[in-house]
Amino acid sequence: MVSNLKNTDLKNIDLKKRKICFYFIVIVSFVFIFAMNCFTPMLSDDFDYAGQARSATGLLDLVRQEYHQYMTWNGRSVTFMCFRIFLNAPEIFLKLANSIVFIALSVLMYLNIDGRKDYDPFVMLLSQLGLWIFAVSFSQTILWECGAFVYLWGMTIILGFMTLTGYLLKRFDKNGRIDKEILWAVLLFISGWLAGWCNENTSGGSILFIIIYMIYRKVKKVRIPAFLYSALVGNIIGLGFLVLGPGVRTRAALAADDNYTGIMAIVARIQKLTLYEKDAFMVLLMIIAATMIWTVIIKVSDGVDSSMLDYVVVMRRRLLFLFLHFATVYALALTSLPEIRAVFGPGVFLVIACIQGITDNMHMDSPIAEGKSRSAGIILHFVYISIACAMTIYLLFDIVEGAVNLQRIRRDYDERIAYIEEQIASGNQDIVVAKFHTDFDCRYTCAYEMELSDDPSYWTNVQYTKYFGVNSIIAIPYDEWAGTYGQ
Repeated sequence: MVSNLKNTDLKNIDLKKRKICFYFIVIVSFVFIFAMNCFTPMLSDDFDYAGQARSATGLLDLVRQEYHQYMTWNGRSVTFMCFRIFLNAPEIFLKLANSIVFIALSVLMYLNIDGRKDYDPFVMLLSQLGLWIFAVSFSQTILWECGAFVYLWGMTIILGFMTLTGYLLKRFDKNGRIDKEILWAVLLFISGWLAGWCNENTSGGSILFIIIYMIYRKVKKVRIPAFLYSALVGNIIGLGFLVLGPGVRTRAALAADDNYTGIMAIVARIQKLTLYEKDAFMVLLMIIAATMIWTVIIKVSDGVDSSMLDYVVVMRRRLLFLFLHFATVYALALTSLPEIRAVFGPGVFLVIACIQGITDNMHMDSPIAEGKSRSAGIILHFVYISIACAMTIYLLFDIVEGAVNLQRIRRDYDERIAYIEEQIASGNQDIVVAKFHTDFDCRYTCAYEMELSDDPSYWTNVQYTKYFGVNSIIAIPYDEWAGTYGQ
């Protein structure tokens, strides 16, 4: 009796420590991402959408604007509607919301890992490291306002839908039913619709996710609940609204490949997407391969006679997300080749697969427990924890340096905007501003990719000109501007 009480007390203490570490990691990550969001200025398309949104007289006007875009240019109406709404709020609310969504995505990644402990700080740390270090085009998909709503917010909606579906299936399998199944079916239909209407290739990944679950249950002769059918139907309808929109066809026609047509165009895109895989995911692919090799080695060393199917079953969770990664990357071969930031969502799937593999290795393949694999378990835990600590130290230095550079760019931006407003007030309609200092470039900003030029007809110059309602705005190097126009 006394022994049981002591064990219970030790478990409660362990849980309390894990909670403290878990929330500490989340809070530190939130503080850093919020600071970086605040230091990131409006760039490029932000000016176009801000000008439109702030000219709206109300919510209905914003809906009309988004409908016009849907009919003429872009089908991602769910995320762009959110963007328009937040552009009407004070900037701090948008920055705060974007930071919360970043943390929400990391939590959703954490929730998709099977075999973790309650409030597992190591898995949460891996989720944060996965986003901070391996997110594709971090500056464009997480910090740039327009890009964040398309990619970060879109992926969060999609993964939220997938997580909710998986959670309800676990409850259904555990209890043989779920309460208020009709209500859940309606909610999954709506959330599936929204998730399908977010992003062409990644939304398709959520459909594949549900179909795989349905096939698995069919093969196992397990009942498929009604809410899974409604989730699939809603998801397909949402994706249909996205890819069949008139504006999508218009944009696709303008972005069509010039060099190849037909099957050769698809082959050329596959080759380019493979280069994206190499550039963006080489390290992650090596990590997932290493986790699989370790699983096989441990099974063989334990004398377990396993077939290929046995290995698939053991590694099914990481294989699921690995498959979703490849499917959502190479689905892009069916359309005009996008920028590399389009593989942000597939990258999140791959990070989840890697974390699942590491978690399986540590808690299932080689736990630190009595047995002949104990020594291997100790070595594996040491290697994984040491690498995670090294990556954390590197990231902290990188974030501090990046945040300082972002703050300097923000200072240049604030000076630029103040000068433009001053010139407008004095009646000047042809304005010359300074370019950002070139010394502040880092991986956390895309300001230099979307910088103004000395050509008033350049696309970013036109966006500034329309937003401020002047004849022209051009930019020249900072030192040259300071010598001629500076105060």
